[in-house]
Amino acid sequence: MATEAAPDGALRAAVAARVLSPEGDAALEEAAQELALASHGTLDGLVFFGSRRTGAAQANAWSAYDVFVLVHRYRPFYENMREAGLSGKRPGFLAVLSRWLPPTQYSIHFERLPVHLKATVIRTDTFHRESSPRRRDHFCIGRLFQPSRILYARDRATRDALVDDLVSAHAETWQWTRPWLPSAFDAGGYGCNALRVSMSWEVRPEPPGRAEALWEAQREEQVPVFEALLGELAARGEIIPAPVAEGLWSAARPASRGETLRLKLYFRRSIVRSTTRWLKHVLTFEDWLEYILRKAQRHGGGPIELSERERRWPLVFLWPRVFRYLRARKRKEST
Repeated sequence: MATEAAPDGALRAAVAARVLSPEGDAALEEAAQELALASHGTLDGLVFFGSRRTGAAQANAWSAYDVFVLVHRYRPFYENMREAGLSGKRPGFLAVLSRWLPPTQYSIHFERLPVHLKATVIRTDTFHRESSPRRRDHFCIGRLFQPSRILYARDRATRDALVDDLVSAHAETWQWTRPWLPSAFDAGGYGCNALRVSMSWEVRPEPPGRAEALWEAQREEQVPVFEALLGELAARGEIIPAPVAEGLWSAARPASRGETLRLKLYFRRSIVRSTTRWLKHVLTFEDWLEYILRKAQRHGGGPIELSERERRWPLVFLWPRVFRYLRARKRKEST
């Protein structure tokens, strides 16, 4: 028989226990405090996510910490970052670009700390929207349903709102995974499937099987969270005990054709928006080409040598290489 339905609030409790955990990287904690001080009150919150958060990435000189940087207004934040010497980019230029297809990738280095932040800068009200059913695309929520941690919040109300956002990001997985759910699943199968679906609808330099490898790194933290979610779904009648085996669930009703079509359109729109963001990230993220090359080499398993022409005009001449890479990855996934 399937596990007992979790009471209301069990999902929030499970998420809060994880994202408010005091355990962390000492250098990153110090960087978060330095960033908060340098912001002079323009920083609302920091949410640590990504493969360094889960331990799926091996640290090296080029591996950055992925952090959502929540701000009330863009320009004052960027002005303070430049004044503190944490970025050399022009604040006004960054503020204009940040209003277009948020969020914005931004590089922050600390002179006295071995920390490089790959900062995903976003206005706080936009962050709230992008972790909710009102989101414009899948970029934020596709990262926030995975393990994360709140590094900094300006006050208790902000911290509570961020926990609510992360709870919503997990709860929303039910809506966008339904057409691709297996016929029977437990919390582990549900979480792995959600990660697989999410990554399959993104253009990422990842090898085949990457979703499964990432899930193994996340499993211990994620299973209790998804057990709480499945309990709440069972209490609402969204899922029922599966007849095939004890401890498994099935969807109470299959996804309709209209629901499946709507979700496919949602994911395709997300791909277009995310790919279009690359055009601004090459302007907002320092050393973007070297960063992308290192990441592609790390996941691809081999060196990538660019021609002088590709390095000099990457936005013009690098596209054929990108398309060849994506074709090769698609062939590997289909075999």
